[in-house]
Formats: sequence, structure tokens, C-alpha cells
Amino acid sequence: MPAGHKPFVVWNRSGNLLVAALLRSPAHPLLSGRLALITVTGRRSGRKHTFPVSYEETADGLLVPVMWPERKLWWRNLRDEEKVEVRLRGTAREGHAQAVEHGSGDVSVRVRLA
Repeated sequence: MPAGHKPFVVWNRSGNLLVAALLRSPAHPLLSGRLALITVTGRRSGRKHTFPVSYEETADGLLVPVMWPERKLWWRNLRDEEKVEVRLRGTAREGHAQAVEHGSGDVSVRVRLA
């Protein structure tokens, strides 16, 4: 683990649990205008992992910027287009997502919703 990474991991995991619980609750409107939950299946493990993400709506789905992509692994499961589940404004949706690595080191995930 890179130096200085441990506090980020602890905060990210505990904060993500709280935000995810809120996004699944009847109080989701407090955050769901800007945040959604994305569920990604691990390529090797086959396990499902769910994360809160910020999003922008597009004509055919969502654009999810990956903040600090060098510190996150989930988006790497989407280098090839894969099925994902999204909880968007309190509603479960299915779609296909693909990570896009930009030349500047930035990463975003394009989600086409079914």
C-alpha cells in the first residue's frame, strides 16, 4: 500500500458504507441527485462490489468520473464492456459499462442503461 494511502482507504470504506446505506433508504433524495450506486462484478473473483459514485446523465445513460483512479481498482473490471447494476435515484437499473482512460491519466466510466 503506497505511503499515505491507509487513511484514504479507511475513510473511503467507512464513508462508502454510510453513503450506500443512505442511497438505499427512503431518504435517498438527499444524495441521489448527484450520487448513484454502481455494482461491478470482479473479473477474477466473480464477486459483486458496490460503490457510491458521482454521475452526469447523458443521452443514453451515465458518465461516471473516477476520482483518483490510481487509488481505485473497481473501474479496471470495466476495461472491456461489462454488465453492471446501478441504483439511480432509488431505482435499480441494469446496463453495460466501459472504462475510458484519457491521455491525461483521468478515467471515466460510460454506462449505457437498459
